Amino acid sequence: MTAPTPVDAQKQPDLEPVRQATRLVPSYLAKGNIVVFESTVYPGATGEECGPRLTEISGLAYNDEFYVGYSPERINPGDTEHSLSTIIKITSGSTPEAAQLVGELYRSIVTAGTHLASSIKVAEAAKVVENTQRDLNIALVNELAILFDRLDIGTQEVLAAAGRRINDYMGPMWPSAW
Repeated sequence: MTAPTPVDAQKQPDLEPVRQATRLVPSYLAKGNIVVFESTVYPGATGEECGPRLTEISGLAYNDEFYVGYSPERINPGDTEHSLSTIIKITSGSTPEAAQLVGELYRSIVTAGTHLASSIKVAEAAKVVENTQRDLNIALVNELAILFDRLDIGTQEVLAAAGRRINDYMGPMWPSAW
């Protein structure tokens, strides 16, 4: 399941959309099922919030009668070149066996391959790092665009020139919208 994770007025994660989505699952949950979350959350949220909530509502035992997986959503909005099947998916599970099954599931549809994280927390933290990198890149380019505008230099032209070398080191990092 995927649900948004906005921040509240105090800039804290608002897990209510994830909690609401989690409440929908128990009516479909059966023994042996794995519930896979893809929402961006802080490290520990899936295991500390979602698994216990599923137990509370369903009456099934977490990591005994059902399991949880986590695979962060990695598609950049507006990127038409990179799709689910062409981006390596990070996979994880609440037990090693669940992690293996989650990995097998994603490998069946992701041609780029998967990366099995050692724990759900590691996978959640990897998503935090990815979002931070994206946000820093956007902030940097916005600041550079202000500077380039003052210098009467076209930002698009600079990014096209710089992107050739930057992509060699870091892969594509400039959204096509710029």
